[in-house]
Amino acid sequence: MFAWSTIPYRSEWKYDISAHKKILIDIGHVSQNLYLASESIDAGACAIGIYDQNLIDEVLGLDGDEEFIIFLGAVGKKRK
Repeated sequence: MFAWSTIPYRSEWKYDISAHKKILIDIGHVSQNLYLASESIDAGACAIGIYDQNLIDEVLGLDGDEEFIIFLGAVGKKRK
């Protein structure tokens, strides 16, 4: 399981409101690279789109306001 968090303020001071768009584009690139890296080791990857935001933030020790999970991905063996 891979989890990526974001702290939007770190981008907002530089990019203003367009920071949110940039964050989402960047996480798309991260996701694609997770899939490519998984394939290179003959593993499967799966983005996790639905999760309990409050629970995952709490489990990972994030405040949920300033920093929160933006992407979860799982990697594992492919079925043969």
